Amino acid sequence: MSLERLMHIGYIMVIVTVGLMIWASLVGASQQSSREMEYPPCFFNPLCTCSKAVPDLGIVSCKDVPLPRVPPSINGSKVYMLSLDNNGLGNVEPHFLEGTGLYRLEINNNPLHSIPDEAFMGLERSLWELDLTHGYLTMVPSRALRHLQKLRALNLKGNEISEINPESWRGLEDSLQILNLADNAIHILPPSVFSALQNLESLDLSGNAIMDIDPLVFAGGPPRLVKLYLADNQLKYIPYKQVSNLKLLRYLDLSFNIISQLHSDSASSIPDHSNLRISLDTLRLDYNNIEHLRPGAFQHFDILNRTYLDGNPLALIQTDAFRDARIRELSLVDCGLQELSPSAFSGLEASLQMLDLSGNNLTTLPPHLLQEFDFLRSLYVKDNVLIGLTSGEESASSFQYSLYRVDVSGRSNSPMALQQFRRMRNLRSLSISRTPSGVLIPEDFNEFGLDLEELRIIDGGLKQIKAHAFRNVRGLKKLDFSDNGITNIDYDAFDEIGHSLTDLCLSHAFASSVHHIPAESFRPLSALHNLDMSHNKLQVMPETSFHFLRKLRILQLQDNGIDTVHKGTFQGDIHSNLEELYLSFNKIQSINTHTFVDLNELKRLHLDDNSISKIDRRAFINLDQLRMLDLRGNRLAFISDEAFQNLPALEELDLAYNQMTSFDFGSLDQVGTLSSFKLNISYNLLKSLQLNTTFTGRETVMHSNIKVLDLSHNNISYIGRGYLRPIESSLTHLHMSFNSLHNATREVFGNIQHMQWLDLTANLLNEIDFDTFRNSRKLQVLYLSWNSLHDIPSELFRGLSNLRVVDLSGNRLRSLPDTLFNEEGLERLSVAWNQISRFPVSTFSPMAAATLCELDLSHNAIATLHAPETFSRFRSLTYLDLSYNRLMRLEDSSFTALPRLSSLDLSHNIELTLEPRGRSFQGLEDTIMYLGMKNISLSTVPEIPLPSLLSLDLSHNTISILPPEMASNMSALRQLDLSDNLLTQVPLVTFSLPQLRALYIAHNPITALTNTSLLGGAQKLRELDIRQLPLGYFEMGALNKMHVLETLHVSPYKNVKDFNLPTLLQNSNGLHNLHVEVEGKNSLNEEMKGEFPPKIRNVTISGKELKNLGNGILQGIRHPNLHFILRNTSVESLPRSFFDHLNFIRNISLDLRNNSLKSVNNPNTGNFPGMPKRTFLTKLWLGGNLWSCDCQIGWVEVWQRKKRQFFCKSNMPDWDCRRAEDDLRETQCGNKNAPLIDVLKSEIECGWGTASKPKSTALALTALTLIVSFFLTF
Repeated sequence: MSLERLMHIGYIMVIVTVGLMIWASLVGASQQSSREMEYPPCFFNPLCTCSKAVPDLGIVSCKDVPLPRVPPSINGSKVYMLSLDNNGLGNVEPHFLEGTGLYRLEINNNPLHSIPDEAFMGLERSLWELDLTHGYLTMVPSRALRHLQKLRALNLKGNEISEINPESWRGLEDSLQILNLADNAIHILPPSVFSALQNLESLDLSGNAIMDIDPLVFAGGPPRLVKLYLADNQLKYIPYKQVSNLKLLRYLDLSFNIISQLHSDSASSIPDHSNLRISLDTLRLDYNNIEHLRPGAFQHFDILNRTYLDGNPLALIQTDAFRDARIRELSLVDCGLQELSPSAFSGLEASLQMLDLSGNNLTTLPPHLLQEFDFLRSLYVKDNVLIGLTSGEESASSFQYSLYRVDVSGRSNSPMALQQFRRMRNLRSLSISRTPSGVLIPEDFNEFGLDLEELRIIDGGLKQIKAHAFRNVRGLKKLDFSDNGITNIDYDAFDEIGHSLTDLCLSHAFASSVHHIPAESFRPLSALHNLDMSHNKLQVMPETSFHFLRKLRILQLQDNGIDTVHKGTFQGDIHSNLEELYLSFNKIQSINTHTFVDLNELKRLHLDDNSISKIDRRAFINLDQLRMLDLRGNRLAFISDEAFQNLPALEELDLAYNQMTSFDFGSLDQVGTLSSFKLNISYNLLKSLQLNTTFTGRETVMHSNIKVLDLSHNNISYIGRGYLRPIESSLTHLHMSFNSLHNATREVFGNIQHMQWLDLTANLLNEIDFDTFRNSRKLQVLYLSWNSLHDIPSELFRGLSNLRVVDLSGNRLRSLPDTLFNEEGLERLSVAWNQISRFPVSTFSPMAAATLCELDLSHNAIATLHAPETFSRFRSLTYLDLSYNRLMRLEDSSFTALPRLSSLDLSHNIELTLEPRGRSFQGLEDTIMYLGMKNISLSTVPEIPLPSLLSLDLSHNTISILPPEMASNMSALRQLDLSDNLLTQVPLVTFSLPQLRALYIAHNPITALTNTSLLGGAQKLRELDIRQLPLGYFEMGALNKMHVLETLHVSPYKNVKDFNLPTLLQNSNGLHNLHVEVEGKNSLNEEMKGEFPPKIRNVTISGKELKNLGNGILQGIRHPNLHFILRNTSVESLPRSFFDHLNFIRNISLDLRNNSLKSVNNPNTGNFPGMPKRTFLTKLWLGGNLWSCDCQIGWVEVWQRKKRQFFCKSNMPDWDCRRAEDDLRETQCGNKNAPLIDVLKSEIECGWGTASKPKSTALALTALTLIVSFFLTF
């Protein structure tokens, strides 16, 4: 081949490579943009956003937009990415995206049960990524997928898929690279099920019910598999032989299984394969049941770069356990280790670079433990009970030159002088807690290396930082002094690191006596980017506090006692880089003129939960980049005119939970002009909204750019004419639920030209004018539920061609006028909870009826249905609710004219008579998926030949037996509710239903459950309800074979001898959710005593007769994260002892709403998240009780501060860490007649431990330290 030819080929390869790189960057950017950027409204539905205009829509997102069907207009445009999230979308049509040329499609959090075979036709050569997560798919939609030649990534996470086979991936053999099947119901992997996927690189099977892996599952590949996730299954051993066939495998996740050993000496492991060697980059075995690491435990691994054994109950690491393992990073966090032999890590000398022993019970590291570990770079031993880093100075010198990062922090570790670390000359990062003196001086860093960049002295009683303290470590970039008791920082303490320090954390760092911000000490910090002084007792913020911090980007001052922000504290010419400012939860009383001005880079400003009662004119001015301004939870009664001026990029202004009695749009001048501006004034004291005419003539020209206005949860009874005029041309969403409006008129709602969403739920509306929406022609979603409307004007919706969703439920309507809905496009209508006596067929024009997808007529007085042919106009109807009516008879083929009906509810029509041979449902054989026949006086089950039916509710009838033909008539049935009938035993026919996954038989006269009662469904049932049965006999093995059971509803049976739930559930290793409903007992001490299966993470206790929970009912929970719900009980108090000895639980969330509770003691046994053998509260809900607000509940205020300190980082979404706070605002103090959050902020001054008795842990550790020190001396 000639040189010229080779050069030509080389140029082509370079061009192709560059093109692919550009394409990849564009894909990444577009995906990032789709999640972070706010795009304009779409032409086909302004509630959705599109990155481009027609005909190429670019990236389309419809999140939380009601969509009973995919908008047809999408199919006529080019779309790069389409995201449909939480839309109520129950089905998709064949060819529904045929003309779009989609690259990525997301249909997430929608109730999809199936995908038509032709759904993705037209996307064969364009679709690369498909997400169908968190739906109700029961099988892989293989026939719909098989023509997608370019599909690279398929995500089916969070569905109900129970079976897969090699045919599931037909057509994807050469394209699929990423497959996610996590959180489904798969319990068996057939041989070679993935072998045909020649290019598969990542396979996620975590969160299923896999107990065993067939030796031939991976016999033929996938040959290119790199990542395999098998976490949170029920594996008892490591599948060495199975994964040994995967030659390119580098990441194996086996965490949260029930593996008890790594050794392969059991016959069930890998017989006759003692020479197997596997090379991995990462092996995760966290939170299994491994108690010993025996010699040669890792004999089947050739290379293991990263190995995680966190959370295993390790009692012993024997010599040579890691022989020839070649592990670079080893994590043994929270394993309960009490001692290590000197040769515990022998075999890793030439490879180990990181060792994490945090959260154990180690008192010392043995001499010579790490003596020959020349490559060790990181050593973490925080939260142990260490007396010293090693037991001798000589042994410390053996690895001192190699370490880069050391963490010996933790209050339980003994004090360590910084000088102990001086010989670690290459140290980059050092974390400690307790120092002997509590004073930081220059001499502490004598002989330290020049590479130290990060220093953390946390939770250690540090009291003073002396002058030039960091003289010997001049390259420091990050300092963290959180959770100390600092009383003084010398003004020249930071002199030598002012040029290098970028991050300074002083959260909860100062003593309670420190009230002034130490501004002089910060003067040298010219390079500082992030400063955190949250959760202190600071009260005074001098005007010049931050004038020398010119590069400051993030300043956190929340949770202090600051009462004033002086004008000039923050200046645009000084703080030109400031992006985020947090002043929440202080005591600021007013915002004066020019307090926040000309801060051109400021994007987030949080002033929520202060005591602000006044905002002066021009308090916020010229903040060009401000996106979020939070003033929630203050005491604002009014806002001055032009208080907010020139905030063009503002996206959200939150004024909820204040005391505002009026609001004038004149306070917003040039606010949100460049954004989709949302204004929240909910939960205030607004009664009357009237135009402010004090500024003569001004109101006629003033304009505001508010897109979303929330006025809900006030007491508004009157809206003056013209009040909404300043926002009529911009408003798209108006929320006015839970007010006191009596009528709706055109003067108020009739001229909002772009309004798409109007919510008037729970007002006092008794009249609505016929022309109320005359010029509001873009209205899509209208909620008028729970008012007092007696009639609806027949012309109310005339001209509203965009109207799609209407809710008129909870009114006093006796009928709906003819042709009320005359326009095409209506998709969802609810008129439930009214007094309608006939099916409103004539209410819809043929065009409106043709597009209607969902119709809710429940809780009315309908006695008869029209002839079947009358329904023919409703050809798109998929959901029909006729429950709680007065239906008496269904004719043959009543619904045959509804070709797409998939959900039909006939429940609570107590006189309803069905045609016994099932002809009432003729015509629904191929479409119906849910059928509700609850409480319709059935004594026998009629013949129902519905092979597509997935869910059937026959509860609250008088059925005593199920016919055997039921199994053949409903072969696809997955959920069957037989609660509250007359069954005397578990019906055998239920286990002939091959797809049954959920069975409810509560409140039946079943007197015995034996080992064979549930045997037929043992290998398939995921949910079982056996509450409130009159059991006299419950055999201990009745639930033993139910390995895939995920949710159990049960009652403690007082007539069953020695009834004990942990014993009954000892083999239910897949159980995640346990609901115990109590009747006839006032405590649960004996019934829940013992050790529960390891995966239970959600526990619900309910029952009005329950008065006392008992102190030990949660002690047997072994999952590190527990969500505990107490609901509808008579329990009045949760004492501290209830939360003691939760040895396995690290994080707990409590939902205590709607009980009889008056007090709850501090559930936290640890001061911080993640402490070993300690529990930390992550979330809390308290509403629906009448609390006695005193020191027994005062801990909540301190916990809120801690929660914000550790969980609410500046880069996290506010909703994630603040959502429980709104519950605290609505939680009432019975003895104070005030919201709990207000009482906590102003009246209760209690500390962290006021609700509990002091523990002896510290004394025990001190004694242990003295004893060990004594023996070491000799």
